[in-house]
Amino acid sequence: MSTLTLTITSPPPGTQVPVSRQVTVSGEFKIRASPGHSLRSRSVSAILGVGPKVSGEVTGTMAAGTWSVTGTLLPAIAPNATFTVSVLGSATLRFNHTPNEPDIEDIAAEASIVLRGPPPRRPQLEITSVTPASPITTDAFPVDVRFAGTAVGVDAPIFIVQWGIDDGVTGQPIPAAEKDSPGWATWSQTLPMPPGQHTFMARAEDFFLTGTGEKTVTVDLRRETTSPPPVTLDGAPTTASITSWTRLEPRMDASDLGASSGARVFDPLWMLARQWQMGEFQGEDAGSPVLARVRSTHGKLSRVQLGAVPSTAVSARSYDAGRVPLEPMVERRKMRAADSNDPRMLSFAIDAGLHFAHMLDAKGVPVKYRSEFVQKFTLLDVTPAAGSVLDAATLRYVQSMVHRAPDGRRLAEILRVGAVGLSMLDLALEVADADKTRVHEVATAWLAWYDVAFSEPAGEGDDAWNPSRLEYSVSVGTRLSAAATDEITLAADEIDGSSLDWSSFDIANGVSLGTASDACFSQAVEASVPAPVNFAGLPAARFWEMEDARIAYGLVPVGPTDIAQLLMVEYASSYGNDWFIVPMTTPVGSITRVDSLVVTDSFGVRNLIRPIGDPALPAPHFSMWQPSIAGGPTHAVNRFFLPPTIPRTLDSGPLEEVMLMRDEMANVAWAIEHTVENPLEWPTIRYENRDAALPPQPVLSTLPRYVLSTSVPINWIPLLPVQADPAAANPKLSRLRRGRVLQTSGQPSQSVGDLLSSSSELVLYDEEVPREGVRLTRQRRMTRWTDGSTWVWTSFRNQVGRGEGKSGLEFDRVIEPGD
Repeated sequence: MSTLTLTITSPPPGTQVPVSRQVTVSGEFKIRASPGHSLRSRSVSAILGVGPKVSGEVTGTMAAGTWSVTGTLLPAIAPNATFTVSVLGSATLRFNHTPNEPDIEDIAAEASIVLRGPPPRRPQLEITSVTPASPITTDAFPVDVRFAGTAVGVDAPIFIVQWGIDDGVTGQPIPAAEKDSPGWATWSQTLPMPPGQHTFMARAEDFFLTGTGEKTVTVDLRRETTSPPPVTLDGAPTTASITSWTRLEPRMDASDLGASSGARVFDPLWMLARQWQMGEFQGEDAGSPVLARVRSTHGKLSRVQLGAVPSTAVSARSYDAGRVPLEPMVERRKMRAADSNDPRMLSFAIDAGLHFAHMLDAKGVPVKYRSEFVQKFTLLDVTPAAGSVLDAATLRYVQSMVHRAPDGRRLAEILRVGAVGLSMLDLALEVADADKTRVHEVATAWLAWYDVAFSEPAGEGDDAWNPSRLEYSVSVGTRLSAAATDEITLAADEIDGSSLDWSSFDIANGVSLGTASDACFSQAVEASVPAPVNFAGLPAARFWEMEDARIAYGLVPVGPTDIAQLLMVEYASSYGNDWFIVPMTTPVGSITRVDSLVVTDSFGVRNLIRPIGDPALPAPHFSMWQPSIAGGPTHAVNRFFLPPTIPRTLDSGPLEEVMLMRDEMANVAWAIEHTVENPLEWPTIRYENRDAALPPQPVLSTLPRYVLSTSVPINWIPLLPVQADPAAANPKLSRLRRGRVLQTSGQPSQSVGDLLSSSSELVLYDEEVPREGVRLTRQRRMTRWTDGSTWVWTSFRNQVGRGEGKSGLEFDRVIEPGD
């Protein structure tokens, strides 16, 4: 194998970079090529602490020589700070792996050295002008004097320019000067100046705070000598006087603080004057809202379309959000046994049979029918179906229950026939005529309970799962009036099994679900008292109320450029008490449009507030809680969607888990079944099942052995690339189709769980299996709805995987003795 050696000869470690911040690093390189390899190209580059790579010059022969890299340090490297120079060398060699098939070998090496940044240099600051020019002679004081100048950073951009008058720039904080251009290249500061000589000082600091550039200028302000004659009093000229006053200082003469804490006002006129000074008597309506009347229109969801979003008008099924939550309808999967030969949910089948026997006892049916039912509908031996999972726990359970417990699956098969099924039940149990009525009532009630115990899709049209995309899709529809323009269709796709909320839906314009004949809209008028908005850190309304110090907006450290924080502090301090909440009742599973809001204040004045999106108002820029429109960046205004989604669920652990990952070495994608659900509704590790036994080990031999391909675990299902559609506009698009691997035992590997068997021919889009992989799980979920009903269903969930994998699959391999 070829090697590359890279060394740094200059400068020595710890060298300080010159003031110009230009760095030159040089060294030597040597290439040792393997036999049959020829050198095609070579290069050297370096990274100077931070920043992009800098290419270097390489001299000498192809196998050995010298290199040199020169570059300038970025401003991010502070003066006198240490930094690392990383030098990267690479070379490309060519060799013939097989005749007439040249191949390429890339080799690389890396070296580094620690250097020190250049010494700091002070920023350059100049005071270029003083307007008006000094000396200034006037009789009107103070005089506005404008100081202007420039500030340039040498090592880094200028961070701030500060100023001071007479007392310098030490002590109390000096406010920042006004910058006239980006980066403080030019700045100015206008100050009112009293008469006399004054010294103006300016200071500039860069981002590194390596030093300051300071300048001072003296301004002389003189009073006019040709002033008007002094004012006389009784013919005598006025002279300068000494002003004196008496100062009153209160002194506490008692330890009682009751009078002080009462904050009583003894001079109402003073309080009125202070209110006038603070601008509280300006001509504005300061009335508080005391009553709000909201007129709104509600459109309850009346149609639902499971599956892909339709592109044209369809007649979707009716939907009542008050009786059925949306998530179980979207996520539910088949979970119970299809017939008495299906071993799924075997424990539930036995519990259902025992429940029928208990219902017979509760109805007062003679005991003999119970024993006859257990005998005639007993659990027979479980025959494993194709692809079923019968682990050791299931086999022990079946052995203890066969011919001892009733089978609810067999009873449900008979009762589903209807009247004929009841007659067959009478014959099987030999029911007397006097007991038929009670037995039929028990059988009918039991079948109704059995059918609603779990929520499952009724057929193909009742399935929202898209197996080619590994996600759910659903569309719901309603209308706000009889007009065609007020029909609203909300579509949600890319549902991965996580929480379903209003943000999952987009408005699908041009799609109708057949709501024209549905009377699903209504108007409502509500009157309520507005409540002030309250949030943490809001200034207290009461005079002596102690405010919570955990959130103090006045202590938020902000700079002149922190606009967002400054706005937050200003809003909380000055305008936080200007907002009110008006409650409004909206039905679950509806779209609400606010038609008008009339607010009555404490002066009896009524104000009409138009809703967002009113044609009489300018175009709104408020989009919070507004659904987006599919296919565009716009959103619908004045449409509040409250979906009939469940607030909380009880979720089981994964009953089934499948990992989808890429195998770049084998150039194939894999679906790995980690766990599957057994008939006892427990997760079973797929690789430990009895159908996942390893192939027999070959007999060791002293001769090399050729194998067509190596074996992979039985739970690794290949996803093979196939052409999507030869007649499509882009025939190069590919899909991933579920395949099989022929094991060394001659049996092909196949999927067992429902995740990979949800479609007879599973064909995934290629982008659904990214490099990070996909983790698919199947679990039970339970919730309670608003009417008190209980919903139990099985759902799929799509999550991020664990990256790429390696199956170890190899073709045309020769196994040497001892391997």
